[in-house]
Amino acid sequence: MITREALRGHVLEELLARLLQDNGYRLLVSAKQDPDALVQGKNGLLVRGRGGNHQADVLGEFDLPVPFSLPLRIFVEAKCNRTSVRLPVVRNAYGTVHDVNEQYSPFSSDPNPVSVRRYHYRYTLFSTSGFSTDAQRYALAHQISLVDLSNPGFAQFRALVEQVADAMYDLATRNQISTFPLGQMRIALRHTLETWTGDDLVTVEEFEFSETIDDLAESQDEPEVMTSSRTTSKRPARKWLPEHELAQIMAGLRAEPLGELLIGFPAAPFILVFKCENPAAFAAYLHVHPSSEIRVHIEFAERGHHDGDWVIVPAHGPQEFRLLFALPDLLADWLLNSEGPAAPRVRDIKRGMLSSLVVFQGNRLIRLLYEPHPDRQRHR
Repeated sequence: MITREALRGHVLEELLARLLQDNGYRLLVSAKQDPDALVQGKNGLLVRGRGGNHQADVLGEFDLPVPFSLPLRIFVEAKCNRTSVRLPVVRNAYGTVHDVNEQYSPFSSDPNPVSVRRYHYRYTLFSTSGFSTDAQRYALAHQISLVDLSNPGFAQFRALVEQVADAMYDLATRNQISTFPLGQMRIALRHTLETWTGDDLVTVEEFEFSETIDDLAESQDEPEVMTSSRTTSKRPARKWLPEHELAQIMAGLRAEPLGELLIGFPAAPFILVFKCENPAAFAAYLHVHPSSEIRVHIEFAERGHHDGDWVIVPAHGPQEFRLLFALPDLLADWLLNSEGPAAPRVRDIKRGMLSSLVVFQGNRLIRLLYEPHPDRQRHR
């Protein structure tokens, strides 16, 4: 059966899908939403590439138009390993996004249509155990976004993922299920998290029947017989998580607060995930300050010590809200400790990358404008 760590990764991806949906992205969950670019595969949604189709467990399209750019779509992949994510995972992400960005579609139905790119795809990897140095270096070179969830600020979120995944894993073990029903799990999570944006979400019962037929189709070398209206074979029937107990797990997830996380968009080819220490206080601050621009300080890590969280606070007045975030070590070191001939250029990049961070709160777009501390001008 699937390992606990792999199952946690799948659960994390579904929670991150909700995070995307709450932060300006429209989720793409069915090939019917874009038949030219998407394919419905046996194990989920696929994106057409120049050389093949690519699995997309979580795929989002940015709802707002980006000036002078194609519509932006983002792949999300999550890992809950015991060790840091290694280079092959990042290399695979680059291969995927490069191939789908090479896919061209006919612009019209003319006999000699012009083929054009319709979307620009990006790839973001989330990890609860960090990334190896080689993986970070490769991602930085090829603009693959890495989000490190291993820092203390995300402990509660990691615990939620483990709680839900482990409860389903233990439920499967108690019921002697040898092949974990990932499809049933995804349907249950998407019902609970309200992350299915298509109009054709099947019920668990419908999915169970289609999965059974798929299993039988894979074993054409085994004799088959017809019983009533369904096809059976010598293969043991697939087993499913008991619906009542699965519903109890989902009810516990529904009660958990998911509004502590925000996605931040810097002027850079990566995203940030903020942990809001007090969502109610942040909402109250935004209510009192209706402007779309808020000046903030970023409490940087000290040189050589970026294993803790960074904090965004209001630049003026008391610290009425605190947004925590973290970066992979290599990127943090590049932003903070650049020296030598390239230092002036890198300082300009630092100012550009972190000078304006966009977040969404409800339907409101907010720009967090970085303002250095007067006594910390050396970080500028």
